[in-house]
Amino acid sequence: MISKLKKIKSLPKRMVIHGEPIVGGFAVGRVFYYQDILTREIEKKKLTKKQVEEELERLQRAIDKVHRDLEKLKSKVANEIDTEHAEIFGAHQLILKDEELLKDIKNGLKNKRLNVEQIVQEVFGKWEKKIKGQDISAIPERANDVIDVGRRLLRALVGSVNQHSVLDRSKDSVIFAHRLLPSDTASFNIKNVKAIVTVEGTQNSHSAILAKALDIPFVSKINVPIDSLSRGARVIVDGDKGLIIVNPTQAELESYPLLIQKRLSKRLKVLKRIENINLKTNGELIKVSANVSSLSDIKMAIDCGADDIGLYRTEPLYMNSQNFPAEENLYLQLVAALNCVGDQEVNLRLLDIGGDKTLPFLDIVEIKDAALGLNGIRLLLKYPSLLEIQLRVFLRLSAKFNVKVSVPMVTLPKDMIEVRRYFSQEKDKLRKEKIPFNEGLFLGAMIETPAALMSIDELLEHSDFLSIGTNDLVQYIMAAGREKIEVSEYYKAGNLLVVNALKDVIRKTKEAGKECSICGELAGNLKFTKSFLDIGLRNFSVHSSMIPYIKYKIIRLTDNRAELLSVKDK
Repeated sequence: MISKLKKIKSLPKRMVIHGEPIVGGFAVGRVFYYQDILTREIEKKKLTKKQVEEELERLQRAIDKVHRDLEKLKSKVANEIDTEHAEIFGAHQLILKDEELLKDIKNGLKNKRLNVEQIVQEVFGKWEKKIKGQDISAIPERANDVIDVGRRLLRALVGSVNQHSVLDRSKDSVIFAHRLLPSDTASFNIKNVKAIVTVEGTQNSHSAILAKALDIPFVSKINVPIDSLSRGARVIVDGDKGLIIVNPTQAELESYPLLIQKRLSKRLKVLKRIENINLKTNGELIKVSANVSSLSDIKMAIDCGADDIGLYRTEPLYMNSQNFPAEENLYLQLVAALNCVGDQEVNLRLLDIGGDKTLPFLDIVEIKDAALGLNGIRLLLKYPSLLEIQLRVFLRLSAKFNVKVSVPMVTLPKDMIEVRRYFSQEKDKLRKEKIPFNEGLFLGAMIETPAALMSIDELLEHSDFLSIGTNDLVQYIMAAGREKIEVSEYYKAGNLLVVNALKDVIRKTKEAGKECSICGELAGNLKFTKSFLDIGLRNFSVHSSMIPYIKYKIIRLTDNRAELLSVKDK
């Protein structure tokens, strides 16, 4: 009897932890503690003058390694998610080159004569405090980005075992961490990581954005110490409610997998019911297209019922190369990707880099505020050989595929006039070489700046179509970065302002007999679908995973409702 009582007492105690829901969904798994190397105690060693020089060499080797690792991670994210998320790691490469930061490390080495690991840990800790201590205009995510780079550098110096390799062997892991940085989230094996739980974290953090793109449930700001749970304890994570159930009951263990399956079945059910419905309103066809960056993205878009490819980001073709990709290489890569689209229309966007979006082989001068600098078409016009090769490749593709070309970051009509001049020049060259292309290939402007909105009449004269990029447009109109938590309310308010501002653009485009589409996060926000339809928008381009839900929402709002049995909104 006594032994029985002892056994009962030793059973793990059920506990419910409350937090803030960051990314929805459900998961069942076991606790995996993710340690931060920057907080670990590192042995302190005194150095001789000669050893200081050796440590400086070790530092440079570690910096070079981290730079290469970031380049690989940037390419991985560009291929598996998209180039916008990959930009995070381009910014990390810039931090690694920061002259003031490197000066602090080198001076610390020379003055204190301590091993470089000690100095790196100290300097990055000081920089984190300095950034977090700035006034309200500072960017909290900037502190996390700096720490992310510092942690990578320290790991390269210490030569510690990468926890991601441990995770590769640990199935059904629920990550528990004080904070999770972008490189952590992007490097996870998503087959093994079921959910993320942190003490620090926000909806707009880079890790949250990546977790959302990877569809990993995420709960933050939990109300218990992070180390209060037993390693390997079974947990249920409810990303919809922001709950973590530790040592759940048998009934709970049986119910949550059903919720996971129900969520998956719901998506498949929606796909099945909408696959043969042509969306229309007032006799006008409505298209829901996909934003893609690779062949795998295109396959996912097809699986999710995309009507077209509304935005093809070409940056990965460059980010995965150590040199300027040659014309034939670009052409063959795009042919391989487009071979599976059939007769669907594909909107190829010209290379959109600059500012904090860099290429390893292109020497772009850094500027204080990358968003206001040499990016998009501004950079391509500065480096015309880049533009010429792309236009030539796109023209060649037009002989085989139903493509059109969009110009990123158009600000003034003269941008489109200049691009058209190069466009005509490349057409002339192809004619002389007797290389086939579609003479009527469309060239359109991306509306991403307030200046473009204000000159829409003249832009329409030089554009065959318009594509509205809401991510940049909102932040430029509101002077509020979309990842800056201090001004998140301004960015949010900008969504409604942009919807109202676009009414005139859509009307004028229709009057000109041209097509206007919208891409970016706002296009995939179900709260604004009705508003966009009301102002006359008929072309949406969204992340593939959102296509079924956007289509179903449109069906419920339009003449097609009778064709569909009732399915609850997402």
